[in-house]
Amino acid sequence: MPQGAVTFLGRGLAYVRGQRIVLTICPVCSQRNDPKAAERGRCLWCAYVPTPADVRAAADDKAA
Repeated sequence: MPQGAVTFLGRGLAYVRGQRIVLTICPVCSQRNDPKAAERGRCLWCAYVPTPADVRAAADDKAA
């Protein structure tokens, strides 16, 4: 699983730390997650739980 900023098939935003996924923006409902729920790896709004198979490294915004 890639480390650092990731998306889920191009949607949402999370950060991977080791084997843990911190879900910042949900790929299903597009809501910004509550910090405590984000640390648990679950969306507070729609109860989405990330699937490691859907994790993709986030695009680098600094690329020219």
